[in-house]
Amino acid sequence: MAARSSFSRIERVLDYIHQNIDKPLSLEDIADYSCCSRWQLQRVFQQQTGLNVAQYVRELKLSIAADKVLLGQERMLDIAYELGFNSEVSFSRSFKQLFQLSPREYQRRGLRVGMRNPIAAAPDINAVQLLDTGFLQTRIEHRPAFIVYGISSPIKGVLSDTPDFSQIVPATWKTLMELIGQLVPVEGKMVGVVDTLSQLNDLQSINYWAAVEVESTVVTALLANKQLQKLIIPAQDYAVVSYSGKLEGFSQLVEWLICDWLPISGYVSVDGYELESYGEITMEFDSSTEMEYWLPIKRRL
Repeated sequence: MAARSSFSRIERVLDYIHQNIDKPLSLEDIADYSCCSRWQLQRVFQQQTGLNVAQYVRELKLSIAADKVLLGQERMLDIAYELGFNSEVSFSRSFKQLFQLSPREYQRRGLRVGMRNPIAAAPDINAVQLLDTGFLQTRIEHRPAFIVYGISSPIKGVLSDTPDFSQIVPATWKTLMELIGQLVPVEGKMVGVVDTLSQLNDLQSINYWAAVEVESTVVTALLANKQLQKLIIPAQDYAVVSYSGKLEGFSQLVEWLICDWLPISGYVSVDGYELESYGEITMEFDSSTEMEYWLPIKRRL
């Protein structure tokens, strides 16, 4: 009961932050609203979301600012004042700390990179038990074109009438790991790719790639000679969400992102390559995983 009470309290705190994000928000203000001390607020917020309260508010304000900066319809000083900064200098300093670019440099580059979105509660109680925290946060990123090498299999995905991805995906990765294991030690990134562009005969099926992103030309040549295929992923904007938990909870994460977050996000999904970023290549898989899911999106007009 106590855990559920803390969860509900943080939901109320998040609602308060999101409704007042365009106003000056201090830790004292948020603590007063939540009827607890600053120490209690920070402790429970960190426990439930994995984030620091002040850092979350600052990053959310700056992400809203980044969107306004890219639109180019307001002066930098006006954006700073709107989001509670005392001056354009303090705004620019905080902006550069988060995005590694000044507001004007970010505007000139013209790409949506590193933009955090509001935290939302995980899909349901089952997902809360499968995830390491009960809340999820997305961010918006632009990724340049890159190349992966791997193998593909047709799967019926999360939203299919008869999904089979939970059997096909691990088997595809197992086959890839057996191929790679025959080579010299491989350094690179593991990337799962869901190809929504290729039309298969079975209209409910799509191609899933178990693949690696490698930088060494020697390794690339070795991989190419081991019956692996080359796939070019074009430059794209993505909604990104981190996942840490049991593998069986991942499908709930994807369903939440597409069915719950996307319709109210200001973005729409586009046909392309959905990505699962698993980090450095490893030969070991277990019942839990840490990864990021990248959904191709564009700004809603």
